[in-house]
Amino acid sequence: MFVGISEMCQTKGKTRNVAIRAAYAESVAKGGHLPVILSRYGSDAQLDEILSRLDLLLLPGGGDIAPIRYDEKNSTSLVRVNLLRDSFEWRLLSLATKRRLPVLGICRGCQVLNVFYGGTLWQDLPSEFPGEVMQHRGSHHPISIKANSRLARAIGTTSAIVNSSHHQAVKTPARGFRIVATSPDGVTEAIEAENYPAVGLQFHPEAMVAKEHDATLLKLFQNLPLFS
Repeated sequence: MFVGISEMCQTKGKTRNVAIRAAYAESVAKGGHLPVILSRYGSDAQLDEILSRLDLLLLPGGGDIAPIRYDEKNSTSLVRVNLLRDSFEWRLLSLATKRRLPVLGICRGCQVLNVFYGGTLWQDLPSEFPGEVMQHRGSHHPISIKANSRLARAIGTTSAIVNSSHHQAVKTPARGFRIVATSPDGVTEAIEAENYPAVGLQFHPEAMVAKEHDATLLKLFQNLPLFS
């Protein structure tokens, strides 16, 4: 498979970078596929030409999405909103949707998927989520996975220990999406579209594969064709 990974649209001072975290490319390669970095530079027609040659689009993690994208005011707890990246990933998803290109969203990418298709987010779990919420930043915790999900088929189990590095999460799933995995406190850990090949994971499987050599989540990258 050829897996396109959207760049992170980083800007530091006057310096602009075209880059992704190496763990995404490394994990895709460990799964037996070729990672292709997708740059924001170029026209929609040029991006569409690239997407026509890909088998899957991967939207990686990063900062928060601008709340205006889901008709909410900014929380005081927002972290590193990147309007340039929001715009680029909306362009990619618009083109991918027309082609029915399979999409895998990781952490922020999961949230982008949900918001793009009309869902909403908890802007800050510690201050907004009802009930007692677990530590979702810099931790590991179990998740429960629905047996009939693409995720369960890909990793071969309905439970797993995953890492956690986020303060936002899916609140209302977009129309046509369903929640297929949750953490013990009820926070959404994975969503899937019912009639479109799109999967969103709130955790970071690429980090567990690249840094922790997690055999269960390596299966996810080996079995990416199951997401189509």
